[in-house]
This record gives sequence, structure tokens and C-alpha cells, in this order.
Amino acid sequence: MKKPALRWLSKVLAYNRLTLVLLVLAGPIMAGHKVKASELNVMVNESVMVAELSRSELRQIFTGQRQYWSDGTKITVFVLQDRDELHKQFCRDILQMFPYQLSRLWDQITYSGQGLTPVRVTSYQALIDALENTTGAIGYVERTDIVKLRRVEVDLK
Repeated sequence: MKKPALRWLSKVLAYNRLTLVLLVLAGPIMAGHKVKASELNVMVNESVMVAELSRSELRQIFTGQRQYWSDGTKITVFVLQDRDELHKQFCRDILQMFPYQLSRLWDQITYSGQGLTPVRVTSYQALIDALENTTGAIGYVERTDIVKLRRVEVDLK
């Protein structure tokens, strides 16, 4: 029989082993949907006549420093919510910044009166619909088979 002082320790160790096993098994499930950077696509409305953008130009657009296309059309930026995995990945892999940094920049632009924040949509389908139906729109998606959108090549150098 175990000593009373050590009985609690065996229960804690058994509980910790169970917790560890559950975390190992649940890890892949909780990780969420990941997209490779090569599968992230910057897309524009079919009205936008841009074939390629550099990382620097994308950062200017998504941070609100550039608000018009070269033909004078207003740029409307559409993004998913900050907590969305695709948004996080776009910020990290393409813009090379964290979503909270981007949000802070948007807040500065808005509160200083220099511009408007991008339109945040609540779902992936809402993002596609907004990009398809808004002249001058830009955003990011996983797929490239969307009829009313044009894929923009991104120079990540």
C-alpha cells in the first residue's frame, strides 16, 4: 500500500499522462486549416488591370498608404477577420507582419483621418463575393478558379 503522502503524486502523474496523450491526439485537429504560402493568391476584381505587384506595393495597399490604382480607380481592400487562419497566414507570409501590426496601422490611418480601414468580412465566401462585386477590389484567396477575379503575381523579393 502506498504511503498517504505519495498517493496524490501518483494521481497527478496519471492525470498528466492522460492530458499529454489527449494533447498529442488533439493537436492536429486543433491546428486548423493551413494553406501553403504558394497556395495563397492575391486576387483583384476583373476591373483592375494589374498583372504583378511587389511585396512593397502590396504592403502599401494593405496598410492604406496607396489608395488608388494607376488608372485613378479607388482601391477597396477586403480582408478576413484577424483571428482567421488565412488572414494570419497572409499577413505573415506575404506582408511579413503580424495581424495586430496591420490592425494598428489601420487604426492610425482611420483616427488621423488619412483614410479608411479595409473592409473586414466574416467568411471566406463573403470575401469572394465582395471581391467579385466591387470595382477596384483587392484581397486574398486560396483558389484561382473564380471567374470574376484576376490573379495578381506577387514578387516576394
